[in-house]
Amino acid sequence: MSLLDAYKQRPQHFQKIERGQWENWMWQQQNAVRTGLQLRKMFPNLPSNFVERVEVWEKKGFRFQVTPYVLSLMRYDEQGNFLLDDPIARQVFPLQVWDHSQRPDEYGSEKENWENSEEMISPIAQHKYDNRVIIYTADACLGYCVYCFRSLQSNAVEEKHGGRPHWKETIAAIQKLPHVEEVILSGGDPLLYDNRGVEEMLSDIRSITHIKAIRIHTRAWMHNPYRIDEEFCALLKKYRVTEMGVHLIHPRELTVELDAAVSRVRCSDARTMLMTDTPLLRGINNNTEILHELFMGMYTMGIKPYYFSHCMPNVPAADVQRTSVKEGARLMQSLKRKISNVAMPEYIITSRLGKKTVPEALDGGPEFCYEKDDNGYPIIRFVNWKGEWETYLDAPEENVA
Repeated sequence: MSLLDAYKQRPQHFQKIERGQWENWMWQQQNAVRTGLQLRKMFPNLPSNFVERVEVWEKKGFRFQVTPYVLSLMRYDEQGNFLLDDPIARQVFPLQVWDHSQRPDEYGSEKENWENSEEMISPIAQHKYDNRVIIYTADACLGYCVYCFRSLQSNAVEEKHGGRPHWKETIAAIQKLPHVEEVILSGGDPLLYDNRGVEEMLSDIRSITHIKAIRIHTRAWMHNPYRIDEEFCALLKKYRVTEMGVHLIHPRELTVELDAAVSRVRCSDARTMLMTDTPLLRGINNNTEILHELFMGMYTMGIKPYYFSHCMPNVPAADVQRTSVKEGARLMQSLKRKISNVAMPEYIITSRLGKKTVPEALDGGPEFCYEKDDNGYPIIRFVNWKGEWETYLDAPEENVA
């Protein structure tokens, strides 16, 4: 598979930028598009209703940020406009105005939080599963994905993920939990911090004697792969980081720059595993050929496709991207034994109480039942990891493209 070179594909607006400057991760963040006004100036021929939708999103207070690198991954027309149906553009630009449809599975950041309060051992740390704790190190990201509930949470009045003010409190809480073996750094994005800030976090975690594994979840691999620099890779080795989460969604994200970032991790002599969590998104990757190319591309690059996730929860502004769970099961069936088995991820749904593997059989199973509620809305009843029956709100079959 031929890998895209993002620098060679950079938009006209950035043609005078030298490669050395382009590959500076801080320059990428400083020159990201964050407003509708910037978008109008950079791409004056974009349809006005598209830019207006971005401006509505912006006025609602939701964060919007697209790095020059991400802009370079998009396809363009002869006028220099990125195509509105491009699979990269559909991840980072609002696809519809939030209409408050009040679907039963609609997520609203102003009235709820995804975490269960009883699981929070500090304002930024969640202890759901027995042996691990996830720390929300920041409430900001290197870029924002419209399907992600974190992009909505960034506007929540009661959002408390601030990272540093609660850090020492969080470390102290984990020290009191000897059965916790793993700490996961998530966000927002922990790689928003510079290497000095990342090292401080890793050092504190490694000072806890009962912690065996450290995991870092980041979408720098897609938004700004230059962030995975040699100094950061040295920290992976020094603090024995066990795994990095690599969130990739479409084959166009498998670039020369991504491959170089993976190579930097490998050449650092760090033993860090690279594992992916790929959400299923209608109009982006709900296609057998696309998933085949993506999964095999990641596998051959040295990244293990680990999770294939049904969207969680339903973000109203990206409702058009949601598929039914059965569509995902059909896609997995179509790929099984057609690609290398180690390149096949585990298809899961995620509810408030945890993850559940979706059975291969399209009729479910004794502990995974496709049903409808009293109003005819599709639901899934399943036995969760605690052995309790739980209800998951599915998407209607008519959402299938």
